[in-house]
Amino acid sequence: MLHVSIYIAVFIVLLVLAPILDGIERKIKAKIHSRIGPPTVLQSWYDILKLFSKELIIPEGARSIFIVIGLMVSLVVFALFILPYGYPLVSQSVLPDIVFLLVLLISIQLLWAISSLVTGNPFATIGVFREASLGIVNEFFLALGFIALMLMCGTSSFANISLGNIPVIAYIVLVVSLMIACYVASGRIPYDIGEAEPELASGILIEFSGPLLGLALYTHFVKRILLYGVVADLIVLPFHSMLGPIYSTIFFIVLLIGVWLLFAVVSIILARTRVDIAPKELLKVYLPLSILYTILGFMGV
Repeated sequence: MLHVSIYIAVFIVLLVLAPILDGIERKIKAKIHSRIGPPTVLQSWYDILKLFSKELIIPEGARSIFIVIGLMVSLVVFALFILPYGYPLVSQSVLPDIVFLLVLLISIQLLWAISSLVTGNPFATIGVFREASLGIVNEFFLALGFIALMLMCGTSSFANISLGNIPVIAYIVLVVSLMIACYVASGRIPYDIGEAEPELASGILIEFSGPLLGLALYTHFVKRILLYGVVADLIVLPFHSMLGPIYSTIFFIVLLIGVWLLFAVVSIILARTRVDIAPKELLKVYLPLSILYTILGFMGV
């Protein structure tokens, strides 16, 4: 019962926390850029709520966008719910939740692109094709990393990952590879080429306004907390049997916030890249890491 209570509590906290972390990020960016920034860390919540108070305007010929957005929101929330939050919901799960999570992550990325494609706006279409060119590389190595995780740990369930059954060095290299994949999937600089505001005037979100834009932004924040939760879980789960449910959950939340803020600072330091360069650069990073964790995994190191 304790596990279930912790699980539900953390799930609700993360849904509320996602826009707050974006507000903290905006304050940090303003500080680094010597600007005043938003008046409060709750500014992202205020912006979302203000958008929901605006008139609902549907892009012409894009009524199916409600279905796509609704499905995307549902998948993001469901994927967030199946995260173990630092401690498995059950002690010995037989469900292939690693597989479920991988399918959901790829589906969310696909729906994010489709939601913009149905608007028919040429700038949104350009943004979608940019997202696709980057996603083909990133989602492939994200999937490869999850498959390697299952083979390396000998399980398809987060509940069965423990320090005693993983090759430590290979696992560390794998986590680094998945961290990069989650960073790219979260749409941060230099991999926000689908948006590329200076060139495409907000790119894939150009036709969104009012409640639709508010829902899209909130979904984006929750998707980020989901991706960074995956990274936090990969660090916490090998130690969950030693830490117990309370400390594992606290460790998970602290790590998740730390990953978000770390990625925020990295995105401030980096400059935007070009759509023809980004996939090639990712290949140069992913290929050595993939070969390295594969070799180390076979060696059991």
